[in-house]
Amino acid sequence: MKLTLTLFISILFSFHLSGQIAKTQVLQINAKPSTTGTTLEWNARSFTGRYLIYKRNNLSTNDWGNAIATVPSNNNSYTDNNLTPGKAAEYRVVQVNGSNQSQSFGYIYAGNQYQESIIKKGIILMIDSTFITSLKTEVERLTEDLELEDWLVYTSYAGRNETPVEVKAKIKQITDNNAEISTLFLLGHIAVPYSGDFSASSSFPPPDGHVEGVGNHTGAWAADAYYGDLDGTWTDLFVERETGNQNRNHNVVGDGKFDQSRIPSDLELEVGRVDLFDMPIFTKSETELLRSYLDRNHIWRTQKRTARQRAVIDNNFGGFNLASTGYHNFSTFFDLDSIADGDYFTNLENGSHLWSYGCGAGSYTRANGIGTTTDFRDKSPDNVFTILAGSFFGDWDVRNNFLRAPLGNNALASFWGGIPKWYIHTMGLGKHIGFGTRVSANNKTFYFNGAFNNSYNLIHIALMGDPTLKNAHLPQVKSLSANSANNQVQLNWTSAKGNFDGYAVYRVNPDNGNYVRITEKPVSDTFYTDESNWFTNDYVYTVRAIRLETTGSGSYVNIGGGVEQKVKHVNNLDHVETNQNVAYPSPNSTGVFKLRNSNIKETKIYDLQGRTISHLFTNHTIKLDNIAKGTYLLKLTYQNGQTAVQKVQVM
Repeated sequence: MKLTLTLFISILFSFHLSGQIAKTQVLQINAKPSTTGTTLEWNARSFTGRYLIYKRNNLSTNDWGNAIATVPSNNNSYTDNNLTPGKAAEYRVVQVNGSNQSQSFGYIYAGNQYQESIIKKGIILMIDSTFITSLKTEVERLTEDLELEDWLVYTSYAGRNETPVEVKAKIKQITDNNAEISTLFLLGHIAVPYSGDFSASSSFPPPDGHVEGVGNHTGAWAADAYYGDLDGTWTDLFVERETGNQNRNHNVVGDGKFDQSRIPSDLELEVGRVDLFDMPIFTKSETELLRSYLDRNHIWRTQKRTARQRAVIDNNFGGFNLASTGYHNFSTFFDLDSIADGDYFTNLENGSHLWSYGCGAGSYTRANGIGTTTDFRDKSPDNVFTILAGSFFGDWDVRNNFLRAPLGNNALASFWGGIPKWYIHTMGLGKHIGFGTRVSANNKTFYFNGAFNNSYNLIHIALMGDPTLKNAHLPQVKSLSANSANNQVQLNWTSAKGNFDGYAVYRVNPDNGNYVRITEKPVSDTFYTDESNWFTNDYVYTVRAIRLETTGSGSYVNIGGGVEQKVKHVNNLDHVETNQNVAYPSPNSTGVFKLRNSNIKETKIYDLQGRTISHLFTNHTIKLDNIAKGTYLLKLTYQNGQTAVQKVQVM
């Protein structure tokens, strides 16, 4: 039965079938935020049944719980009045028929002016030692770009003669001593792990269905998942499989190729690889191909390159759901009218596209209905991110591989999407592509996995490209000075060049290391005086370009890269008025305070992190509306220009 099933699938894989299963099995969801909530909208359906809405507020909690709402089949929207400005949540929308059978799924990470906190993340930059000298300048520039974007970079080198086990030992040595590391960027032809027993006679057919006698894509496949799994057990003790057409796929005991077809345990690291080895179809050398990629990477992440907010989908598998990876994710990036069905290269040569998807019956160097590796050399596809699916090229460690080819021309990332389904929709709210890569590799049944050849959570799932890239980067602030004088901190910085709303100023809380935004609105100048830093201490400041992005997932505050500046701050006004109780009663439960002194010219309210709190000051009365319980700082400016500070408390 297993042989019959996989043979059937692989035969189907060679033909273009009628219908559009990829569209019918996915709900394309957009989010529309407002001041009172957020509305989810999806493509309307005519059916008998209903939609079930699920929600989770925390992306690390893998439990959808019970449905929060039921929507009738004649409606294709749902408004969450709890997703107000400043918030984000992930939703699952399931179309069920009258018998409660699931017919299609939609997922979206929706935000309403959402601003994610600045958090330092660790990344291992593992570099092919062949390029230590030849790409030194480009690697140093990449490292600076990453550090400006709050990555803690740990650089290591691997020789081409090192085995995957030896490379992983280097990775483990770094991660064991640095808990903040979440990401691994492999640059160059670093040892390619192989793993798996894909066969008609094993528990796992090849993900593309090509069993013995039908393509013979059996045995072990390239498996960068090995590097991302820090605590799983990988063995080379059991598999004896030599039925594959290529020797590199043969897997026998003791050959250094691993037994596992499914990832042994969840990946801890987000893994991405830029490997342009053995791509002779391009006229440039391997070094020049990598240099070109790193140049384009820098141009993209510094906003010197832009792309139109749209996508094209070239689906040559109408009878399969592979392209649902494109339809689902793209709808969370763009409005639905910005997602076109059409020919892959024709569209990409006729104007820029941020994303593209193409699938068709394939080989290592082509996909029917899409093109060949040569097309990526000879044509000019203006595209940043692409998803491709077809037989063979998902096993990418081969000469002139089709999946790696986009990185040799214009694209910055490529992956084999649909076998299984990938979930990168969090990029619609500003996350980097590596986040979704790890989620997709670890997914079993939490998200609908596509049910194609049992391919979910297998060792072949891999990203070709820099895992730290985002849909939108902002210009960097590279120079910042900070000076403490007269109980204030004066900041000055060089202007950033590009398209953004203004600057946000952050101060690091010395007690817990958290970044706190101290400017409520974007700053248009290149200087700022922090009057809200009341406590003498050593502080770190950073200034970032910001922009409110509106996407298919709603809206979020995008934050650019920036340098940090330390300053020794002295404030002699600490609590001058604390015992004089100019504002009273404190504490109270209403947030309304009276001022005893009638010579007050101006009042400002801050929380203990220095963020401005909105308030009303009239007739010697301060009113705080809908204020949370806690302690606040009241700065008083008198008519004679003197200032003082008092703590007030709301119970």
